[in-house]
Amino acid sequence: MLQVEKLKIFLASPSDAPTERRYVVEVVEEVNRLVAGDRGVVLEVVRSEKNVFPGYGTDGQDILNKQIANMQEYELFIGIMWNRIGTKTPRARSGTVEEFGRAVSTLRRKGKPQVWFYFRQAAAHLTTKEELQQRAEVLEFRSKFQRGKGLFWDYTTPADFRNQLRGQLILWLNQRKKKTAQPRAAEKKQGNNVSGEAIKSRSSPVARDRKKPASGTTTKTAMAKTNTATRPSTASRKALASKSSAARSPRAVRSPEAWVMLDGKFFQAQLSNTQPDRSIILQIPPKDMEQAAELKALHPGEFHNRKQLAYADLHEAGIMQISSVTTESLAGKPSFSIILNPIQRSQNSGFAMEANFNNHSADEIAELRARLILLGEALPRDLGRFFTTQFDGPHNRPVAIEEGIFPELWAKLQTQPELFLPRAWLWAAYYLKMCQVVEDVLELQLGPVKNKVMPVRFRGRRKRVYANQESSIINVEGSCTLSA
Repeated sequence: MLQVEKLKIFLASPSDAPTERRYVVEVVEEVNRLVAGDRGVVLEVVRSEKNVFPGYGTDGQDILNKQIANMQEYELFIGIMWNRIGTKTPRARSGTVEEFGRAVSTLRRKGKPQVWFYFRQAAAHLTTKEELQQRAEVLEFRSKFQRGKGLFWDYTTPADFRNQLRGQLILWLNQRKKKTAQPRAAEKKQGNNVSGEAIKSRSSPVARDRKKPASGTTTKTAMAKTNTATRPSTASRKALASKSSAARSPRAVRSPEAWVMLDGKFFQAQLSNTQPDRSIILQIPPKDMEQAAELKALHPGEFHNRKQLAYADLHEAGIMQISSVTTESLAGKPSFSIILNPIQRSQNSGFAMEANFNNHSADEIAELRARLILLGEALPRDLGRFFTTQFDGPHNRPVAIEEGIFPELWAKLQTQPELFLPRAWLWAAYYLKMCQVVEDVLELQLGPVKNKVMPVRFRGRRKRVYANQESSIINVEGSCTLSA
């Protein structure tokens, strides 16, 4: 039976962040449902309004401390502030500040809980002296937090906080899984070494005798013969190099596995998760500083000017808008958590895609357009300009396809054939869906590439037009020439 580990989260905030407190609970429930179970854990949020019962003691905060604020029971402390610091206690400026202090003290002694603090930076109508005093003390606490080597996160709206928290919780769970997996991997490696030594020590005397040089042959002579016999000729070395290069060339690719396409660039994601609202959460550890810079550049601007980009993974393809980009460093290695929201695609040519024309049915035209995209076969002249293969890209910029999509990518990656095929898969899925050729890719097999020719096999389901008719399936099979 699968053992599930409970990870408790302590939630602390003054009274002016009720929406954020509700979002913490909602995000944790969402992460439990979609992510945490696969990692063998369940998250539980503990908060004063739900987990405290009446009592009598020195003061209200002291009662709360005894009931739920034993910080060594928690893996994570989440603090939130906006304009109020809260009500003073006999021991601290407010209950939230006291809970924060208990968490930091326990972290230093026990190594947990991790402490996350969020500050809302948004305009507010503060008029009374008490409100202004509360705001001033929040700013003072924020300054002390920063001077104490703490890293806090600013946000502008509760929805922004929700998106940040979702990505950061998933990133935290993934990194926590890595840490727990490392000791097991070390044990396994040690066990394999012991096994290898045991096997070596049990080798038979006959086998050991075979390693000795034959009688009458000096050790030096035997070594010379061995070196001569094992030293390959120039021709042999070239043959070996050619064989090694061929071994590096990938076989046919049926899926891009962990690859995703963002803005025409390709990354390997540790996590690609589509939410019920069709937003997508990605976790990407960049392979080098160049990729880190590319991911950092995706950070969204103001809401009205947020970046739109082309996106594709194994299941999704479309125009997306960057909602948030957060990063975290573990042992000096950054990892980016990115949230994307879908942009409604243009439907201007939707009718044309389903129309019959010049004795060609809509499905036949879709197949011809798929052959243009995948194989580089030009559309028949009798279709004319009416069925130009194009779509609206990011920021409604038209993208037209007049030839096959693969040769340009091959020109960039032919020296790295192991990277070409998974990237070509994503490129093809994106164009097939954006051009409304198909709604779902059922099968797409590319390669292996030989003499700059790539076999292609494709099967896709078209969008259902009428409720009383099944969706059509189109098939394409052939070869694409990658260069002249």
